[in-house]
Amino acid sequence: MWCCPACGLQLQFENGTWRCESNHTFDQAKEGYVNLQLAQERNSKAPGDNKEMIVARRAFLEKGFYDPLVERLAQLIKSHCNTDNVSLFDAGCGEGYYLEQIRSKLDNTLLNCRAAGCDISKVAIQKAAKAHKKCHFAVASTFKIPVQSSSLDTVIQVFAPSSEQEIARILKPGGLWLLVNPGPAHLQQLKQSIYNESKQHSLTQLESTNFSLHVRESVGFDMAFKDSEERLNLLKMTPFYWHASEQSKNQFLQSSSVCQTEFDIQVLRKNHDS
Repeated sequence: MWCCPACGLQLQFENGTWRCESNHTFDQAKEGYVNLQLAQERNSKAPGDNKEMIVARRAFLEKGFYDPLVERLAQLIKSHCNTDNVSLFDAGCGEGYYLEQIRSKLDNTLLNCRAAGCDISKVAIQKAAKAHKKCHFAVASTFKIPVQSSSLDTVIQVFAPSSEQEIARILKPGGLWLLVNPGPAHLQQLKQSIYNESKQHSLTQLESTNFSLHVRESVGFDMAFKDSEERLNLLKMTPFYWHASEQSKNQFLQSSSVCQTEFDIQVLRKNHDS
């Protein structure tokens, strides 16, 4: 499914190497992923989320705190995807949690799901490939996704940056894009502890000739934490941790209140004439 980041031709896998007809080659890592980000396209030595943030996010998500979001995304794909043989791609997949959970849920509903994802963070992709052997992963930017044009049924994007034009390019006509952003009240209690007062997230709607809005809904719920370690994992996986004072961090860690989440989900369908 991968295409060459240098020339755009399809890559074929043989003897541990991905190769295109122009003879550009990319070795598959021992964990099972392939690095398809060209050296000249990196804006830093280690782009993307750092290891501490990735480890905290995995620990948090594996406790099931965001499972209602995962469940709803799987339901939306099952309800609105026009095929029983789903090619699913996660743009900005991190350590692969959402992709693997949704893939598993779709497989359990008798949909044949082929799952892959990319992220700019090599550390995240290493962990994803090592943990989720039924998915395919590549190190790559979501602004230059190494996938053939018009080849995917569904793209999910959870709290990740991307290019609307690039998502439109890789989706088949009629394909689905599930775009997830913070809802107005997302993590309000956390932000209140860090900033004393915090503004709600503002909602935006994609204005595009490539896509039509099919469904828009909010998923929200309260999270209760057993201990400060669970709170710390939540804090570390957000940008707030890296800007907050020690006093503000301790205030949140010592709190016993629940923390509200809210997700804004847009289900967009690629127009057939795009």
